Amino acid sequence: MILYFLGPKGTYSETAALKIKQIMPEMELCAVSTIAKVVELVNNSNNIAVLPIENSIEGIVRSTIDNIYLSDVKIQMQIDVKVEHCLISKTSDIKNIKHIISHPQALAQCQQFILKNFDEEIDLISAHSTSQAGYFLNDKDENYAAIVSQKLADELKYNILGKNIGDIKENKTRFVLISKKNLHLGKNIRTTIAFNTKNKPGALLKILSIINKHGLNLVYLESRPSKEVFGEYNFFCDIDKGMEEIKTALSEIEQECNFYKLLGSYPVG
Repeated sequence: MILYFLGPKGTYSETAALKIKQIMPEMELCAVSTIAKVVELVNNSNNIAVLPIENSIEGIVRSTIDNIYLSDVKIQMQIDVKVEHCLISKTSDIKNIKHIISHPQALAQCQQFILKNFDEEIDLISAHSTSQAGYFLNDKDENYAAIVSQKLADELKYNILGKNIGDIKENKTRFVLISKKNLHLGKNIRTTIAFNTKNKPGALLKILSIINKHGLNLVYLESRPSKEVFGEYNFFCDIDKGMEEIKTALSEIEQECNFYKLLGSYPVG
């Protein structure tokens, strides 16, 4: 079986994939260029994948949640990865840098470092991943730098001009393992659902009241455009209980919705 992750090699997604490989050593790792393609590959096969779903600073990874919602895959496990960004370059003098390449979230997570060390003319360039940013340096001169993971910084052997440069030192990204079949990886302690409320006053409050009535801990709630009707939204939420323990509450929630979908009930860690 294949374990897909958001590539290229050296991304935080690969770090999450390697954590999965520790408990599933038979898996063959394969890097894929986009989140949409990762979900498509899993949706059309018996293979599995790991994807970023939320960062502790920048919030939800919209492409992940949207593509899981539109597919038949289910979340099988949550894995947390600590994010430690490094600034690397061919130059050994940070004053030579005119351009910084990285994933938009990494650039956003290092704003204070960038403001402190560069003037307003610094050119910030977006890449599909922090790993891709690092490999871009191969064809660039000493005026370029990249923000990458500590793992990739060590592998590429360029000058490391700053370690753990993120604005918040306890920065983490939450990853999810996805599959079409139940992998039975441990006790389910978190459940993720998606729903579309009825178009009437207090509809969302009714859902929240059901959650409150059953004494459930709602740890995450996010709204996303339905992409079908302008002004209509789908809601995604995480409940800190396994599906088996909250069947009655989930049934009551479903009755109050135009649309309801279980996205997974899974172990964490």
